[in-house]
Amino acid sequence: MRHFSGRFDMQQFSIGATARMTQIPAHTLRKWESRHGIAVPIRTDTGRRVYTEEQLELLKLIKLLTGSGHALSHLADLDVDALRVLAALHQRDTPRTKARSLTLIGPNVAQLLLGNPMVETRYSGDAADWLRESGKVGTDAVVIESPTLPDALVQFAKETRERVPLVVVAYAFAARPTLSTLADAGITAVQGPVNDRDVLLHLETGGDAPREHDDLPKRFSTTELSRIARLNPRLQCECPNHIAKLLMDISAFEKYSRECASSSPADTALHAQLGDISASARRLFEDALIAVAAADGLQISLRT
Repeated sequence: MRHFSGRFDMQQFSIGATARMTQIPAHTLRKWESRHGIAVPIRTDTGRRVYTEEQLELLKLIKLLTGSGHALSHLADLDVDALRVLAALHQRDTPRTKARSLTLIGPNVAQLLLGNPMVETRYSGDAADWLRESGKVGTDAVVIESPTLPDALVQFAKETRERVPLVVVAYAFAARPTLSTLADAGITAVQGPVNDRDVLLHLETGGDAPREHDDLPKRFSTTELSRIARLNPRLQCECPNHIAKLLMDISAFEKYSRECASSSPADTALHAQLGDISASARRLFEDALIAVAAADGLQISLRT
């Protein structure tokens, strides 16, 4: 069993932060620790587990290598340096397989990559309808779009992944355990909306492409939102005013989350997710503001 002596003045991470940063569920970390002696954490005076930066790297390497077919029992006996060498050899000797054919499922993703000969199947209905009507994928990559991730869709994605090298699920809102389930099955889950560039990057990198978060530009300036919040609308409910104020709060929280993701390494994944959720919520309320402004006859100014 390999312990890390770890000095307490180095950067340390809770089991929750470690799970988010390595994309390994906390219960799996405990199982690896108890059964295989992998990354045995330091214990605080109160008995809490804390992990070092070296242990985070070790866990990420083990996750990478088990996903490439290496036995966990073998990897458990290797230190970080040996795991680095093995990962480098595997990356050099195992060229990544690129998708040659693609299925797009969902009203938005079905409109992507128009004219691209790689796309063999487009389904512009809901993913739930696809499951009822077909439920089969005949290509070697699939992108599934769904606002939420119900059990039936998760099961379909897992079954598809057993036959299809690359499965990408684009969602709006999802619970963390569901995302962990998809990750454990080798499925890439990304918070939508996705565009042509996102899909191509995932196809090129086998699902490991980092997403940029600048694909939801703000449609209202802060000055315009402030102006709308002070208007006297015809609607007695004053919905335009309330939505404008909500948008200012959501935009502020989105900015706050992005800044936390950059300044707090221990919670990077969590704050990045909060930023993505805030951006999605902002887009929905921007749509709502445009709709109520039209109903009220308000003149509003959108960013170009």
